[in-house]
Amino acid sequence: MKTKEYIGILLGGIYGIVYRLLCENNDNQIFDFNIFSISFIWILPIVIGVLPILIANKEIQNSKSKQVLYPIASVLLFFIITLATRLEDLVCILILTLPFIMVAGISGLIVGEILKRSKSNKLFSIVLLPFLIIPLESKLSDAKKVYQVETKIIIEASKEKVWDHLIEVPEISEAEYEYGFYNYIGIPRPVKSELQVIEGEQYRIGYFTDHLQLVEKISQIDTLNFVEFEIVLEKSVLRDLPTDKHILQSSYFKFDKISYELVVIDANNIELRLDCKYSIDSKMNWYANFWAEKIIRDFEIKLLNVLKTKIENEKIIEKKKIFSSPNNPKSQINSIRLHPPFLRHRMLPMMLHSPFHDQQRTML
Repeated sequence: MKTKEYIGILLGGIYGIVYRLLCENNDNQIFDFNIFSISFIWILPIVIGVLPILIANKEIQNSKSKQVLYPIASVLLFFIITLATRLEDLVCILILTLPFIMVAGISGLIVGEILKRSKSNKLFSIVLLPFLIIPLESKLSDAKKVYQVETKIIIEASKEKVWDHLIEVPEISEAEYEYGFYNYIGIPRPVKSELQVIEGEQYRIGYFTDHLQLVEKISQIDTLNFVEFEIVLEKSVLRDLPTDKHILQSSYFKFDKISYELVVIDANNIELRLDCKYSIDSKMNWYANFWAEKIIRDFEIKLLNVLKTKIENEKIIEKKKIFSSPNNPKSQINSIRLHPPFLRHRMLPMMLHSPFHDQQRTML
C-alpha cells in the first residue's frame, strides 16, 4: 500500500472524528448535529468511505476489492479513535457498525466506477454533503413512538414465593447469571434490588454491575398479582459511559414503564410476565428500535431465567429441610435404613415409642 492510500484512509477517519466532535458539543442553532440523525448514521459514512477513493484514485481504480476495503478501513479507523477517546463504547460501535460498513463499502464502489469515466475534482465537494443535509433534516419533525417488549416464563412455585422475589430481588451471583454477548460488550447485568426510603418516599433501588443504580418508583401495585415501576433518572446513579449518556440521559430514548404480572397456571405453577414499555423520539425510530428490542429482550430473558432458577432451587432446599427434619417420620425410617441390619431391630421400637407416634395413637 502506497503513502497516498494511507493518507486517504487517515483523512476519512479524521473527517469522521471532526464531525463526531461537532455532535458532542452541539449548541449550533443552524446545524443540528446529533448522533441520532440521518446525517450522522447514513450520510457521514459516505464521506468517510469516499475520501480514500478520491485521494488514491489512480492506485485503486482497477481494484474493486480495494474500492470496498479501503472505505471500510477508514470506518474502522474512525471506530478505533472514538473508542480510544471514549467518544463511543462497544455498544455504540455495535449500533453504528451495520450502516457505516455497508454505506461506506457501497459508496466506494459507486465512486470508483464514476472516477473511471470522469476525473473531475468536483467529486471532492461530497465532503459538504452532511452539512447540506442537516438543515433539510432539521425541518423534519421527530416521530415519538411507544414500543413494548414482553417476556414470559413458567415457574414451579406458589404466588407468594414468586412475589417475594419481585419487590426485592435477592442478590444474583456471578455463577447464577448467564452472561451473553451484550453483557460482554458493556450492557450491565442485574445484581439485586431492595426497597429504600429516599427523602421520605419509598423507592425500589435496582443495583447493576459497573456501579449502575436505577431508582424506581412503584406506580401501581396489586399484591400477589401485578406491580409496575417507573425509573426516576434524577435520583439514579448512572455510569460515566457513552451508552448511558446517549441512551439513558438523552431526550431520544426513555423507559416509560416496567411491570411484572403473575398468572396462575395451576396449583403448582405460576406464569411470570415481565413487560417493558419505552418510547423513542427521533427520525430513525425503526433502526433505534431494532437494537433496543434485541437488547431489552435479551435482558428480560436472562433475568427471568435467573429468577426461575433461584425460586425453584429454594423450593427444593425447603423440601429437603422438611424431609430431613427429626420430627419427620419418613426421615427417621430412612435413617434406620442407613444403619447395619443388626442395629435396625433395636432402633425401630425406640421410634415407635417416640412422642410423634404417641401423639398419632392418641389422635386415633
